[in-house]
Amino acid sequence: MEDLRYVQDLRYFPGIIQTRAMGADDLPEDDDEIYWLRILSTNAELDRHNSIMDPETTLKNFEADAKSELGVVLNDHHPYRSFGYGRSRNATLSNKNELFIDFAIPKDFEYDDPACRFKTSEKLMRAIELQLVNQASIEFFGAREICNLCQLPIRRYSWYSDWEPQTDEKCTHKMGKKYDMGNGKMELATYTVYDARLKGVSLVEFGSNRNTAIEKKREMRSFMEELLMTDQEWIAQLREKLDIPNIKSTDEPDEVIRTLEAEISSLREQTETLKDEKADLLLDAEDGKAYRKSLVDEGIKQGNRAYGDKFDEEYHREYYADLPIDKLEDAVKHNKELGDAALPAGRSTTNTHEPQPEKTRASIRDRKRRGRRR
Repeated sequence: MEDLRYVQDLRYFPGIIQTRAMGADDLPEDDDEIYWLRILSTNAELDRHNSIMDPETTLKNFEADAKSELGVVLNDHHPYRSFGYGRSRNATLSNKNELFIDFAIPKDFEYDDPACRFKTSEKLMRAIELQLVNQASIEFFGAREICNLCQLPIRRYSWYSDWEPQTDEKCTHKMGKKYDMGNGKMELATYTVYDARLKGVSLVEFGSNRNTAIEKKREMRSFMEELLMTDQEWIAQLREKLDIPNIKSTDEPDEVIRTLEAEISSLREQTETLKDEKADLLLDAEDGKAYRKSLVDEGIKQGNRAYGDKFDEEYHREYYADLPIDKLEDAVKHNKELGDAALPAGRSTTNTHEPQPEKTRASIRDRKRRGRRR
């Protein structure tokens, strides 16, 4: 039976998978016996475990292990024991500290191993080329894991015995948490993996190192990424998507919340101001409509004075409705000047009195006068 400490030292990190058909042109040609598969297994970037692979010891060890005569196994979902789907034949550590491992998969091969979900190598390769299987994780052992804040070995968590006991020789920091190191800045607790050896690589659904995972947009993957996202990753996304420069990548969550509350309050105040400005604009628009209508009516009135029966009221009412205000004011002034010239100010008529109607019948007074004369 394997040593339990050896099993506890296994850690999982994701990678990406390629074949020649998927762009790995420098892989050997598939032949009658072998399928070739290339996996970007790991790198020297900070991952979701808050750890960094040391490129001078760990990554070089991994490269040597994968290039060795025995190679390392390609497994399915990190089984406790399995012969796997195939073994590594070559490996390359790039100048960007990315570890590429080439695996040989036997053709026309049936797997009786219960740990292998795909029962033939053809089904496995078909699933990979269709990107149904698109991530992988490494397994390693024998590592020295050193805290980057205090340079002490970190305490390891065991499924069998919980956390290791605290001693003076062990780090007291919790990985992934920020600490004030006395320089006025909060620093994230991370650790570096030194001297590790590579045990194998496994095909998985979801890896933990976003720097090496294939960016295949799937709802489940997106959900899991958000679920496993650290506070700092959430803060970085908020800063990028909301474009709020006051949010800093080093801020604590409570400080980010206060910044967001201030931004929301500012936006609400701006919204109220815009509402007031909109109301004022609507009032101005109504006043403008009323003023234009009064100008059109005045223009029609003065046009009738100026041109009399020759003035086409219907045409000019439509014409005036489309004129800019300053042009409309000019038209009204012009019509008024012509109208004033045609009909000067003051009375331009004379008094006429109709003659008294002729008397057709004598009045009583006239009759009395005639009687006295007789």
